[in-house]
Amino acid sequence: MRVVLVQDSTGHSTGYYVVARALREAGFEVILGGVLLPAGIVRLAADEGADAIGYRIMDGSPVILVGRLREEMTRQGVGDIPIAVGGIVPDEELPRLRALGVAAVFRPGATFDEIARGLGALARPPSSGRP
Repeated sequence: MRVVLVQDSTGHSTGYYVVARALREAGFEVILGGVLLPAGIVRLAADEGADAIGYRIMDGSPVILVGRLREEMTRQGVGDIPIAVGGIVPDEELPRLRALGVAAVFRPGATFDEIARGLGALARPPSSGRP
């Protein structure tokens, strides 16, 4: 499974790299995008044939950032790529993220196994038309 991992800022990024390594050790192909704006995230995910986007959010509003990402995904015709969010997500934003189509949320304290199983569950069947 190919996962594009991106983040909203460079601060507190150790967990971003630790999760990337753990996912690679669990058999995932991980493409690190670093800090990108929504258009860049979508372009990278489309170019890499990503099966999922993992968006680490520590500093911004998850609802605003994911909303902009979702708009760009729809605009570029790749709205079917699942989004997983990791990081600081206030309880009151969870329903709004689900409404935006976020498939999984991993908060501080999530284990590597929980993250790997959660992302693995997002894998789309080959018949979805994506490589």
